[in-house]
Amino acid sequence: MLILMAKIGQRILIDNGVVQLKVLGVNDGIISIGFNAPSNIEIDREEIYLKKLIQRNKTIGLGTKALG
Repeated sequence: MLILMAKIGQRILIDNGVVQLKVLGVNDGIISIGFNAPSNIEIDREEIYLKKLIQRNKTIGLGTKALG
């Protein structure tokens, strides 16, 4: 895991700038981050990604056992 520190307003670039993250603010321990990425790149919080994965697996008949 790479750990970076950034101040509010600074950007972190991924894949030569294809994906950009900008630190927007911090309030009561919650960090606001803005993302700029091509529309073909999905960006989700982990719990949303897992819900989508479970729904996809149900749709194709795998159930939740495929998650390991």
